[in-house]
Amino acid sequence: MLQFSDRVIKRIKFLIASIFIIYIVVRIIRTAIYTLPHDWLFFITSDAIENFIGATIALAIYYYVFKSTRIWLRIVSMMLFVLILAILALSKDFRIHNLYSFDQSFDYFTNFLGKTLLFYFFFYGLNKLDAINHYRKLKIELDDARAQLLRNQMNPHFLFNAFNSLYSLCLKNSSEAAAYVLKLSSMMRYLTDETHFNKVPLSRELNFIKGYIDIEKMRFGKEVSIQFITNGNVNGGRLIEPFLLITLVENAFKHGFYTNDKNAFVNIELVLEERALFFCVENSVFEKQHFQESKRKGQGLNNLRQRLGLLYPKKSSLEINNADNRYRTELKLTLS
Repeated sequence: MLQFSDRVIKRIKFLIASIFIIYIVVRIIRTAIYTLPHDWLFFITSDAIENFIGATIALAIYYYVFKSTRIWLRIVSMMLFVLILAILALSKDFRIHNLYSFDQSFDYFTNFLGKTLLFYFFFYGLNKLDAINHYRKLKIELDDARAQLLRNQMNPHFLFNAFNSLYSLCLKNSSEAAAYVLKLSSMMRYLTDETHFNKVPLSRELNFIKGYIDIEKMRFGKEVSIQFITNGNVNGGRLIEPFLLITLVENAFKHGFYTNDKNAFVNIELVLEERALFFCVENSVFEKQHFQESKRKGQGLNNLRQRLGLLYPKKSSLEINNADNRYRTELKLTLS
């Protein structure tokens, strides 16, 4: 969305208003040179004076009359403006036809009134530039706040799963529990120090995912089938919204390793081409027992879709395919 600073908006308004004023003043001066002093009536009823009076009335209505809280002032002002336009219409009728005609004068009056309304909408639209700019700023701030809220929702979700894994290791009296805590503390530093930024280097996000995979290997054993492949220059300085890709990885482990089946697997592949990022996560799917049943589409994927809609509108797509005992998610992004 195109966004201008307040200074640029003020300059645009000043430029448009200046051009408008200069145009009216030039028209008045040009008409005065050709008509004054020998034909005052023609000067007063000329198009230049009509435009000047109409613009002045529209300006007074927009900036003073409608903003006044006094009802009587509004009524008196509107009656005065109508009277001025009526006198102008009668004067023009007399100058052209040398007599007064109700029908002809009324036509002139409606013409003047129409011009005044056009000038009013001109001032209205010009000053709405501030409102439009303010609305866009509010929308950007609101989108940032919503994105931050969704991101903050992800942190407790990740920690909940991480501490569940740590609990499992402790129950087994595993010697890797200490290493698990050390690895988790390193990931916590990423969560607290960097995820409050709007964008982070892609390499940092991938290191976080690698740390998460190491933790899951401690939990399920190093012999489990877990692959993480990257193609492209992931250290080239591309930026990404933090804590975005981990959602698909976490989802795959949640639904790919809920059993101890030796055929369970999680395959992760990232391809970076120029500014296009392709992130594919595939995991095994086994038939669950009745006590393991749960809805596949949980909060994580809904959260991810909302964040993509806010942060990468028209620059992202998320496809899900569940077939042949495989669950596959494909995310495409256009990065900065």
